[in-house]
Amino acid sequence: MPNLAVINIAGTDQLVTNQVVINQAAAHIIIIGGTSGLGLALAVKHQQLGWQVTVVGHSATKITKINADYPNISTYRCDLTDCTQRQDLLAKLAKVRFERLIYSAGSYTNERIHHLNQADSERMLAINLQAFEAIFNWASQQLKAQKEEGGDSSVASVKRSLISIASIAGTVDYPYASLYAKSKRAMIATTSAYRCALAPFAIQVNCIAPGYIDTQALRDLNNGDASHKPFIISIDTAVTHIMQAIDNNVELAVFPSSMRHIVQLLNRLPKPLLNRLLRSKLDKEP
Repeated sequence: MPNLAVINIAGTDQLVTNQVVINQAAAHIIIIGGTSGLGLALAVKHQQLGWQVTVVGHSATKITKINADYPNISTYRCDLTDCTQRQDLLAKLAKVRFERLIYSAGSYTNERIHHLNQADSERMLAINLQAFEAIFNWASQQLKAQKEEGGDSSVASVKRSLISIASIAGTVDYPYASLYAKSKRAMIATTSAYRCALAPFAIQVNCIAPGYIDTQALRDLNNGDASHKPFIISIDTAVTHIMQAIDNNVELAVFPSSMRHIVQLLNRLPKPLLNRLLRSKLDKEP
């Protein structure tokens, strides 16, 4: 009989937990930003592969739907921009052993169309960088402690890992980049540092930097149709790329290949030419 534990944590209006029977004999993944889009697709994929899955999101509506559609997925509701809620979340998650964490949460404002206001600026910085750093630090400490304690033989073959979902926008070295691109570039650099730091602990760390993915969020930002976006790929294709990158322990996975080649070419251009080219093509008029 597998060793079973029950999560039964009282919820509040800010932090809501779905009660799920946890199979401790199965590998466990936590996905921050896992209630929609790419994060949810990764959650479903891991569940299909036999993982125990926990997802965190801020939308009560999305969490209610997941509880109905995927009753075996544990759900937490948390506003990552709220430090108190975030601390409460991590205190509760610390009670559950996990082998993998994916940070898939993100916030985006098109700064070439809309002027960046205070609220958007604070939210993007909080979710794309500050919450990411806090959760990665917490998760690394948890995984190191678990490594020292030892694990169940049934999941010993699963390598403990941390994965961040950044963006191809963060791979272009461009001084006039948007706050979104700069925060994603910082995420890439931070993930790389964790990869070096956690290597002695046998903890795998990977960063994923995809191009355009045909998610509902992207369609909503483009009047319901994002098909005009260059080299856009489906969610299923993105999940396939990500799972392959994790299996192959790729430090920085940039896809699709067409976008990766374009970025490599841009980064080889003389900086003055790159700045002039991208500023004229991407930046809003002053």
